[in-house]
Amino acid sequence: GLFLFIILAIITYEQNIYLTIALTLMFFLGMLSDIDLISSPKIRFFLQILIITLLIIFTSTFIKETRIIFLDYFIENTYFSLFFTAFCFLILINGSNFIDGANNLLIGYFLIISICVYFNLSVNDGVLINQLSIKLIIISLLILLIFNFFSKIIMGDSGAYILGLFFGYILINLSNNNIDISPIYILNLLWYPAFENLFSIIRKLKMRISISQSDNLHLHHLIYKYINYNYKDTQYNNSFTGLVKNCFNCITISLATTVANHSFYLSLILIINILTYLLAYFYLLKKINLSFEKKSN
Repeated sequence: GLFLFIILAIITYEQNIYLTIALTLMFFLGMLSDIDLISSPKIRFFLQILIITLLIIFTSTFIKETRIIFLDYFIENTYFSLFFTAFCFLILINGSNFIDGANNLLIGYFLIISICVYFNLSVNDGVLINQLSIKLIIISLLILLIFNFFSKIIMGDSGAYILGLFFGYILINLSNNNIDISPIYILNLLWYPAFENLFSIIRKLKMRISISQSDNLHLHHLIYKYINYNYKDTQYNNSFTGLVKNCFNCITISLATTVANHSFYLSLILIINILTYLLAYFYLLKKINLSFEKKSN
């Protein structure tokens, strides 16, 4: 988290001091969570809301369009737009933290996004992003990916928080400043951590447990358990779990990038992503439960 924070601060300092301040505050919030000085999820959530809201207001970074007619109607209201943008940031940031449960998954996911943006789009939103900035981010994530693969480092809350905040901010501005990019393309880029978070909330509400209570029933946990049950248990199974999930992510994000301005095709890809996630989740859950029953018998 510290290494990544330094890189992002260097990139943002001269061009957007408000983003740098927000990243700094979010980094320290994550770090205090990592060392258990702020252990309360409610306090962390409140501070996240405060940081995000101030960033949105001071930088005027509102989601201006979704190309979902009824939602765009409400977004025209400033207060709803503020609420909706903050909600999306919160879902992304905490979803990013959720998917950090397997080596390579978080870093690899945002690395895929960075590479697709760099090679497939003419990126210059006039605010922050340029080819040099993306190249520096790609190199930094590659370095972290190597160390994370061998379990030499972890991202922690601090790393997950600032990754979610930075990419959320960049991609909102990219969409707002480029009419050739459909907002649904941005949704395709960020759907996985966001959906992981939303699905987790729904699952916990159905199970009648606190949504702030951590568990090991995320999709990457199920993939890891399935690999351990069916193959030799090694120290690299955790890293292999992240690679398996990101192979699928790489295919779908790359496909979405080829049709970045076609909302209809992007909507189909998004629906396929969600259906595939749900089918894989319930299939693996059933397989793992059957494995437990066999071992018990």
